[in-house]
Amino acid sequence: MTIVLNENEWAKEMIEAHSLGKRAFETLTRVARYYLDEGMSKRETRRMLDEFLLRCDPSAPLPRWTDTLDWALNRALKSKAVKIDYIPIMSEEMDKIDALEGRQIRRLAFALLCLSKYWDVVNPRGDHWVNTKQQEIMKMANAEPSLRRQGAMYNALHQLGYVEFSKKIDNTNVRVLFGGGENEIMRVSDFRNLGYQYLMFHGEPYFECENCGIVTKYTPPERGSGRRPKYCRDCAEEVHMKQMVNAVMRYRGKPAAYS
Repeated sequence: MTIVLNENEWAKEMIEAHSLGKRAFETLTRVARYYLDEGMSKRETRRMLDEFLLRCDPSAPLPRWTDTLDWALNRALKSKAVKIDYIPIMSEEMDKIDALEGRQIRRLAFALLCLSKYWDVVNPRGDHWVNTKQQEIMKMANAEPSLRRQGAMYNALHQLGYVEFSKKIDNTNVRVLFGGGENEIMRVSDFRNLGYQYLMFHGEPYFECENCGIVTKYTPPERGSGRRPKYCRDCAEEVHMKQMVNAVMRYRGKPAAYS
């Protein structure tokens, strides 16, 4: 599943927005956990899932969604919602990552470290194993090398003693071995663009959007024009649209539509 540090807060936002998100099953599962944590019974939660689905899509045929909704509820019953404020990164861990040769492998190691700490919170007996698909890890690390290059990076981390592979042939999970330390230097509260967060920490031209919190790249003033932006591209378009609507409302002598 997509990494979300505070599932109940995220689910509440989806409920208020009447949105199934990009992965409907994940959203339904987290919404079910939210209602269960609110003290609802299994039957009440199942009814609320029906209502939530219809708010998101009034034309949705409930009979066709029955199995999906039941499955989401059953999965929600098996574990409580994840509630994590942030993932701490220690200076000793960062030093080990910085010692690696190659930008992509450093971003990969940083993503693996963050994920291992996340899964340790989700499952205290996880023992630093990363239970995330390799394709998703690479996306979070903002690294898109060839499959051959990916294998080479994982093998390099293994040879250096940074990670351990599963002994099961069909299991692609890895165990992170370089975690630990006492001097906290960074906090990760968003698992989108972990690779960019690593680069931003090291002073490279990346910034955190003031609206949605995602970290993205920008062109430094000395190499481009203007100053460091406040918003990512998507949020900038949204903010600009709202400003235009408010300008029209003011021109017509009416209250602003957006605050």
